[in-house]
Amino acid sequence: MVKILVDLSEKEDKLVEIYKLVNELKTKQEAVKHMVRYFEVKITPKNLKKDEKYYKKALKF
Repeated sequence: MVKILVDLSEKEDKLVEIYKLVNELKTKQEAVKHMVRYFEVKITPKNLKKDEKYYKKALKF
């Protein structure tokens, strides 16, 4: 389980609230969890050298 603190702007907060109401969810946390499913993310480490064994192994994961 991962907990992430997200600082939303007023506009973003309203969007999450509307999504929550439209989808009959109980909390904004649930709304954000549902909304995240629509995005694809590529994570690459910025402090590792790309030729290091760990980095190459992580890419295969």
